[in-house]
Amino acid sequence: MSTLANIVLILLWVGGSIALVLGTCTLARRLMPPPAGYADPEGNHYPGSVREMAAASGFRIAALYGIILALVYAQELNDYQEVRAGLNREALAVAQVYHDAKRFGGEDAEQIQRGMASYARLVVEREWEQLSREQRLSPQAWGMYDLVLETVLDLQAQGPREDALRQRMLTNMYRISDLRQLRKEQVADPIPWVFWLPAAFGMVVVSVPFFAFPARRETHVLLSCFGAFAGLILFLIHAFANPYSQPLRVEPKPFQRLLQTDMGREAALAPLPAMGGVSG
Repeated sequence: MSTLANIVLILLWVGGSIALVLGTCTLARRLMPPPAGYADPEGNHYPGSVREMAAASGFRIAALYGIILALVYAQELNDYQEVRAGLNREALAVAQVYHDAKRFGGEDAEQIQRGMASYARLVVEREWEQLSREQRLSPQAWGMYDLVLETVLDLQAQGPREDALRQRMLTNMYRISDLRQLRKEQVADPIPWVFWLPAAFGMVVVSVPFFAFPARRETHVLLSCFGAFAGLILFLIHAFANPYSQPLRVEPKPFQRLLQTDMGREAALAPLPAMGGVSG
């Protein structure tokens, strides 16, 4: 169903953009009609000077419009890829803390393992939906993180081996916190209206110069190609803006893979905290 919905959304964006550019060109032709009775041997109803001016201005406007789309598209794609990369790094840090705690041994280490397993489960079962619906991190996941961090800080190392394990667990815990904060910033920073306004207006302005060319099939096809491509790029920019929700939602697959290991069996035995907790 999500794939079908994505296809429908793409068709709506592309179809709407095509309708916008064709409608703009038609309206411009009606507002600036050609001289009465003028037509050259090629069927052009506007003088060559008008067509040359339309082509020159249209090229310059289209170049500026393309630069704007390219810059925003590249930025949003980079942020989208950072979410995926950050998710992999965070899951790796969680796994390292879990296994280092097992190597450390003792009751506190078992508590750290249970905490990390519950944290992974909270990210999958609660945090991802909260990021999609409410654009915020799960307080329960923050609470579980804080509980594990306090336990790691209180560990009493007996010898250099345990001290090295404790230090590495602390390093990974702080890395998890940094990646969570990054995830929070990424979801709380939507694309501002100052982009969408010139994006829509630019599509209109690029379409206007086409009025000077004959209303033939070739003109409409070329104009439709521009509208379809611009609409597709705008759709992707919109989709990349919130990677935690549809249409291009990033799934927490690294954490899901963790829950398919021993960590998952540990998480199944530990009850999840009630709704509430420490806010992130």
